[in-house]
Amino acid sequence: MNVAVIGGGNSAIEAAYDLIKIAEHVYVISLEEWSSDPVLTDKVKDAPNLTKMVGYQTISINGDQTVKNITMRAVKEPSKETTLEVQGVFIEIGTVPTTDFVRNFLKLNENGEIVVDCSCNTSVPGVFAAGDVTSAPEKQVIVAAGEGAKAALGAFKYILKN
Repeated sequence: MNVAVIGGGNSAIEAAYDLIKIAEHVYVISLEEWSSDPVLTDKVKDAPNLTKMVGYQTISINGDQTVKNITMRAVKEPSKETTLEVQGVFIEIGTVPTTDFVRNFLKLNENGEIVVDCSCNTSVPGVFAAGDVTSAPEKQVIVAAGEGAKAALGAFKYILKN
C-alpha cells in the first residue's frame, strides 16, 4: 500500500517514521522544506521506501469509496498538476485546522474544525473525521488516536451496511 503524509513538521515526520515500517511506499508532501527536529529527520532520511516531495501543494484527495490518488501542484510550476497513486492520506499540518479543502461539503464550527458526533461521523454520511482537525475536545495525541480508532470502526460499520 502506498500512502501520502501531507506536512513537513514533527507530526508529519513522526507519522512517516511509523508508516515506513508498514507501508510499501510513503510520500511526504510539503510546501516548504521540512521543519522537523533533526533527530526525527535522521530517522527517516535514508528509508528506501520514502520519497520526500518538497514544493508541492495538495489540491485534492480523489476516490469514490476509498482513496485512489491525490492531485498536487508544484509551487514553482503552478500550471502543472501531478497525480500520485496512493491508498491512504495522512494530513499532519500544524495546530490550526487546515480544513479549507472540505469547507464546501462538510460542516465546520467557528474555529474551522470539522464538526463530528461521538462516533466521528461528519455532516456527510460515510465521511468520518478524527483528530485535531475535528471539534472533539482536548487536542492530545492519545485522544486523536482514540478518535481515529472510533472513526475507523464507524467507517467499517458504514461499509458493511452499504
